[in-house]
Amino acid sequence: MEGKSMLKLSHVLAFLLLASLFQSLMARDLISDGIEVLQLPVENDGEFVFCPGKQSWPELVGKSAGYAKQVIEKENSIVHEVRLLFPGMVRPLNYVCGRVFLVVDFKLVVQVTPSMG
Repeated sequence: MEGKSMLKLSHVLAFLLLASLFQSLMARDLISDGIEVLQLPVENDGEFVFCPGKQSWPELVGKSAGYAKQVIEKENSIVHEVRLLFPGMVRPLNYVCGRVFLVVDFKLVVQVTPSMG
């Protein structure tokens, strides 16, 4: 029994020694290194949003996809990707800040309110 308890104690001491060598990981350190950090949603007019700026564009329904893309990129500077989806296509479930989906018909006319995600 003496040997097993010494082995456990040595494992605990080794763990503590290794743990003391690592610097604590803090979000502000990651941001200063240029690494993106997941931000929690903020409340905006009673609604929680992840991304700053305009989130949806209902006024673009019925407009051409090219025009809609220009308006979206002009009104929200964080938009870096505008994707076209045709009716029936599956929209990805992950939320990406800066990505907007345009659901269009075969004439490339917006059919559903474009939204961030």
